[in-house]
Amino acid sequence: MILKTRFIYITIALSCLFFSCSQQNEKITKKLDRIATIYPDYSGIIIPSNIAPLNFIIKEKAEKFRVRFYGKENKGFTITSNDPAIIIPIKKWKKLLKNVNQDICIDISVRNDNGSWTGFQTIKNFVSSDPIDSYIVYRHINPALYFWKDMAIVERSLETFDESDILANKNSDFNCIHCHTFNRNDPEEMVLHVREAHGGTIIKTKEKTLWLNTKTPYTISSFVYPSWHPNGRFIAFSTNKIHQFFYGMGHRLNHVYDEASDIILYDIQRNMVFTSPKIASGDLENLPTWSPDGKYLYYINCPLHEASNRDSLMRYDLMRIRFDENTLQFGDPELLISAKTSNMSVSFPEVSPDGKFVLFCMADYGYFTIGNPTSDLYMLDLRTMKYSKLNINSNQTESFHCWSSSGRWIVFASKRVDGIITLPYFSYVDSGGIAYKPFVLPVKDPELLETRLFNYNRPVFVRTKLRISQDDLLGKILGPASKVYFDTINVDINALIGVKAISEKNQGNSSYRRE
Repeated sequence: MILKTRFIYITIALSCLFFSCSQQNEKITKKLDRIATIYPDYSGIIIPSNIAPLNFIIKEKAEKFRVRFYGKENKGFTITSNDPAIIIPIKKWKKLLKNVNQDICIDISVRNDNGSWTGFQTIKNFVSSDPIDSYIVYRHINPALYFWKDMAIVERSLETFDESDILANKNSDFNCIHCHTFNRNDPEEMVLHVREAHGGTIIKTKEKTLWLNTKTPYTISSFVYPSWHPNGRFIAFSTNKIHQFFYGMGHRLNHVYDEASDIILYDIQRNMVFTSPKIASGDLENLPTWSPDGKYLYYINCPLHEASNRDSLMRYDLMRIRFDENTLQFGDPELLISAKTSNMSVSFPEVSPDGKFVLFCMADYGYFTIGNPTSDLYMLDLRTMKYSKLNINSNQTESFHCWSSSGRWIVFASKRVDGIITLPYFSYVDSGGIAYKPFVLPVKDPELLETRLFNYNRPVFVRTKLRISQDDLLGKILGPASKVYFDTINVDINALIGVKAISEKNQGNSSYRRE
């Protein structure tokens, strides 16, 4: 019986071997001096050792397709298919990614109508020893912004294709949900805004989950764009008087601009809002972001005389200001990049985890760049104070970027496929701030990337899966929100002129109440 069983195993093994070899050894009669065209373009890229399979479609006319994956430390595997969509088995892919700090190779050949095989040059991708954060969180939204009823904040595993809703607005009266932000990629510390029905702000800490009504009589609006201070006690927010209009023609769908904006800080321990005239003035201060040591608050600023025009002259400088978390005092604002000098507008600055670089967008005007095709990614080296345009940009919109916790990867939202749909792209960034060829989010079915009708907006890294359920969030959102209080004792509210000057000019010198 044992001998019979062994014979069966050997027979099966030899059959598999001969079958495999017969597939791989079919002669290639023609070899082209180029790589095969594949979509997405997963060629010549640096990839993390924990990324999900990079499934793709072979864009070559043929009746049969053969792809061999291999590396120096792994003999690899071969996929032969009548379908040009190549779906990689995840277990085999994980073994292949053990070729750390080495190339993995992809040999593609196709069989033509006459039965002959055509081969292509080998595609090589480098496997980095720097892993990527395990998850991203993004906003799922229709690209036609007036159809925003179907919206969700979604968590997606980068190591597999698992995806789940953190919060879908169909469960909360189809309100607007946005500005999901985490403290240093930690899912245990999160901010999330809800607008329209059941409006308020969720602030999740390691100890508790707060549901807040963030309007005060002394601020322009409820909390808007957030950034966590590294100590987890403070969150910097902008407060904005936002306007939006849509274009009837041309290459832009809409334009978002502010009539007014300030920056405030929320102290979680005291449930208190405070600020300074240095970051809440007649100018438009916006998009705050902390340095990793918490000593500087970076932000963008549009001077009052330009802000009052509300047209293409609205361009934002890049600024920073020192902050003392013990005394809660601010230093003097420091100009880093001048819009007047660059003739461009800065938006969405994000400081690298090592504190050496600022990744940001620049566009012809404005700050809300997700719909602006002129928006590109730039990098400022804080050691030399020189900045440059990254070579990973396309001729379409690049926006909404985020650093990984290691600082070796960035994710950004790009409309490079068709100028309409936004998809997350990943790029390796070396210690010198050089970004390498980006690759799109891997998906289980690559055909979905060509047919998808919804945007992945504001992709941000998180290290692990969130441990709060949608039901827990809904339990807060559908209940009463707690008030926040403005620190009128330690803040000279008479000095906070905010948008008064702008408002009086635009409204015929009528009075303006900050609310």
